[in-house]
Amino acid sequence: MAFSLDNTLLGQLGITDATYQRVMAEAGGRLITLRPDAVGDPVNSEAVKALLEEEEIDGVLLTGGGDVDPELYGGDPDSTMLVHRGRDDFEIALIQAARQRGLPILGICRGCQIINVALGGTLRNLRLEEDIKDLHLVLTGHTVDLAPDSRLAETLGVTHLTKVVSLHGNTVGEPAPQVRVAATGPGDVIEAIEADTTGGRGWIVGVQWHPELTLDQEIQHRVFKVLVDRARQAQRRR
Repeated sequence: MAFSLDNTLLGQLGITDATYQRVMAEAGGRLITLRPDAVGDPVNSEAVKALLEEEEIDGVLLTGGGDVDPELYGGDPDSTMLVHRGRDDFEIALIQAARQRGLPILGICRGCQIINVALGGTLRNLRLEEDIKDLHLVLTGHTVDLAPDSRLAETLGVTHLTKVVSLHGNTVGEPAPQVRVAATGPGDVIEAIEADTTGGRGWIVGVQWHPELTLDQEIQHRVFKVLVDRARQAQRRR
């Protein structure tokens, strides 16, 4: 399973890596860290495709971190934090290459946002919305409603979550043409999205909250197990 490095302090301290290594091991998967500098600067899309082949990657996990560069979606450059354009470009190329190969992709928090941007969508800056911005920066959690016909509702087996951990200043704005809204939260914030891979074989899901921080709730852990199951299916097709 490909894992892209977190550029924040938590990532630099190895906390993000350790958390997801544990979570994915419990789900039956194994993470392989891919570094943006392994494919050139600027990012070489062909090198990304070759890297997936070389490392025998069967799935992709995109995690949290700093803001996506607003230049990529027409956003406000004056209200962003911890932008790392090299990571953005690498993950966009990674998403596109994995999608072409029919590999499953799970995006969490920033990972959800970069999926939407990679496919042509925009982001919404919650820091500019005083009435709701604090609702999505809480460890105590908030509720989420899932679309009944969504892939995510099928995966989790529910259409409502009473507590998700939210730690984000941005969220999906205008969904990309290929993207479907799978869940919403307080303030009509898009909390999850879905898309298909090329040929419709794959599984692309992005969640705006942090299921890795609520693993006492077995329901939320299912999303990692399904990612691993889908990766095994991709492995058999390889």
